[in-house]
Amino acid sequence: MAIIGMGRVGIRSIAAPTSYTTRTTAFAAATGITDTTILNALNTFDTGLISNGLDSKMKALYPFVGGTATTHKFNFMDARDLDVAFRLQFFGGGTFSSTGYQPNGTNAYADTFLNASTQLTNNNYHLSHFSRTQKTNENGCDIGVSSSGNDLGLYQYYNTLGKIYVCGSYPTQSITASDTNTLGMLIGSRTSQTSAKMFMNNIQKGTTLTTINGFSLPNGNFFISANDGGSFPNNYSSKECAFSSIGDALTDGEATTFYNLVQAMQTTLSRQV
Repeated sequence: MAIIGMGRVGIRSIAAPTSYTTRTTAFAAATGITDTTILNALNTFDTGLISNGLDSKMKALYPFVGGTATTHKFNFMDARDLDVAFRLQFFGGGTFSSTGYQPNGTNAYADTFLNASTQLTNNNYHLSHFSRTQKTNENGCDIGVSSSGNDLGLYQYYNTLGKIYVCGSYPTQSITASDTNTLGMLIGSRTSQTSAKMFMNNIQKGTTLTTINGFSLPNGNFFISANDGGSFPNNYSSKECAFSSIGDALTDGEATTFYNLVQAMQTTLSRQV
C-alpha cells in the first residue's frame, strides 16, 4: 500500500514553529494576534528588553498593536484580562487601528488601573508615550494622575511659551521646555530625589530637575490620553498613541536603549515617525 505525503520532500516543506519569548507567547494568546510581523516585532523588542536588563523595570507596557480595542487593552508585561494586571479600560470616543489608539480630545481615555502611590516608588519611576500626531493647539495630557495637590505625568501644554513637559507638580517640581514638535517618543524619568529628566526622541528637553520640595506620589490610577483628576478625567489629548509605559526609573543610557528598541519596533510595524 502506498503511503501518501510522507516523503522526504514533504517533511522538509513543513516550517518549524517560531520560538517566541514567554511574554510574546502569552500576549499572542491573550490578544489572538497571529500576524507574524507584529509578533516578530514584539519578540525582538522583548528580547532587547531582556538582554539590556530593562524588562525588570517595566510594570506596564502597552504596544497598541492589532487594531482593535481588545488587542490594544493588554499589558505586554502581564497579559491577563484583569485590573491587577493593569490591562486598559477604554472610555469615550476613541478609534483603534493598526497604527495605534486615537483619542478624540474631548472624552476619550484609558484607565491603566496602576495606582501611582501603591505601585511606584518615589524618586524611582519613569513614564513614556509615543505620539503619531502633530498637535499644537491643545492642553493635552499624554499620561497622568493628580491628587492632594501633586501631579505626576507627561503633559504637553501649549501657550505663548510653546510646549511644556511636566514630570511632577507644576511649576515648582516640573521640567519645562519650548518645543513645537509632538511626534515621537517622550520619556520622563526620576532616578533620585535630586535628578529627573525628560527626553523627546532621545534628546534631553529642559534642564535636569534637582528640587522636590516634599513631593509625594498621587493616590490614583494613571490615565492614558488624559489626566486622572481624582473625581473626573481632564486635559484630554487627541494625539494618536502607539506606545506607552510605566515603571522604574531609567538612567540616561537606559532611556537611550529603550527609545532605540521602541523605535525599531515601530519601524518594523511601518508606523515610525
